[in-house]
Amino acid sequence: MWPSLEPAGALADVGHAYPQAGAIHIDLCSLRVYFEAGSYGSENVESSVLTSEQRRLVEGKEYNISNCSRRQFLRSSLYASTGLLGVGPVLSALACGGPPDPLPSDRFDRRVLADLHIHSLIDDWNRNTPLGIRYPAIADFADRYFNRSGMNWRDCHAAGIDLICAAHFNVFDEWLSMPTDSNPEAPTQTFRMMDHLEEELSGPAEPYARLARNRHQLAEFLDIPKDSPEYRVAVVHTVEGGHALGGSIYPLEKLASRGVAMLDITHFFSKDVASAANSFPFFPDANSRRPNLGLSEFGREVVCEMERLGMIVDVTHATATAVEDVLDVACRPIAVSHGASRTLAEHPYSLYDEHIQEIVARGGIFGVILDPYLLTNYANVHYAERSGSLRDVVRMVRHLVKLCGGHEHIAIGSDFAGYTVAPSDMPRLSYVHRLTKMLKDEFEDRRMVEDIMANNAIDFLMANWKTGG
Repeated sequence: MWPSLEPAGALADVGHAYPQAGAIHIDLCSLRVYFEAGSYGSENVESSVLTSEQRRLVEGKEYNISNCSRRQFLRSSLYASTGLLGVGPVLSALACGGPPDPLPSDRFDRRVLADLHIHSLIDDWNRNTPLGIRYPAIADFADRYFNRSGMNWRDCHAAGIDLICAAHFNVFDEWLSMPTDSNPEAPTQTFRMMDHLEEELSGPAEPYARLARNRHQLAEFLDIPKDSPEYRVAVVHTVEGGHALGGSIYPLEKLASRGVAMLDITHFFSKDVASAANSFPFFPDANSRRPNLGLSEFGREVVCEMERLGMIVDVTHATATAVEDVLDVACRPIAVSHGASRTLAEHPYSLYDEHIQEIVARGGIFGVILDPYLLTNYANVHYAERSGSLRDVVRMVRHLVKLCGGHEHIAIGSDFAGYTVAPSDMPRLSYVHRLTKMLKDEFEDRRMVEDIMANNAIDFLMANWKTGG
């Protein structure tokens, strides 16, 4: 998960015309309006022709899209949305992506996507924490203005997605305790998050997705033909951040028994497990000794215990020193669930090429994040949001294939719905077919692309995920 800071706009008046829509997208290029249903809402609606009243709202003085700048449009959109904080549908006026593409007819005959890292319920969870219940505007604000990429179970099912690794991250456990102190209540909150997801999958999401508690169930679910009424998107528990352990080794046993496949050992703060590459308030590689501390003694215990239990060690967000330490300690293949290479993206978050090569040489997996800001050297997140696209993803994949001498250990870890910037041409996970097409155009090898999109991640989990019985 990585926060983006530019707020989204909303066209409130158009929104009132279609309250059944989960989100309304305005195509600024052609003035087409289309509507995307909420997670379990009404059928998707598309209208390529506006009524005269709606066109007046879009083309008139209030919202003269054709003549105003993007900054003016966002400013006026924000004014329109101020009265909607907590009322009405979640609205967004986004870029010129157009309505969703027709789904490929062969999506039932092949693997589509095994995503190593996605936040499937983070906004819903934030609303159900004690702080979110007491101050619901905080969760509403985060959802409305920061969460720029998205997914829902129904659309993922329709797109033929194979597997989602659902990352559990409790923002309040990490940010509201002291930066380097573990919250002893964090494990309890993590298990509540897992319960929440399981309730969702056995309730409203049941027609679309189901939880795989171990690799044997995963294999069984993935064997079901996608044109069968029994097909569901397979979901696997993962945890983002060693802070979820609350400073104790003992929660690992219960996490393993619940079927957690993978744990990212650090996140924004070190929390006495491993130094974090993007920690606050001490940023890495500048005027601080903390990023150079690497893996703590407790962190070494965590890595060894995870391997004993059959849980995969994820080094995303770790500093170079911490990655080096994990490679010294680990005896089994490790993962980078959502990352990038520093050669193309000079961010502290990115991994050095030599570490990527070592991880791959040991049988590990590297999931490419889909956030353009973290895939290249945009000046700031605003430029990335405006100009970033799937071209940045393809460029990173091409570099990794060349770096690793093949594609067999490269996968996708989108980090969607985790407060990230989405590629302008793939705002939601269900648009994944656009990425598939671009990779096919680049490599001209359907099997290779299918491996990168899904097979490599599935094979890695089947070989290395040993928890859950």
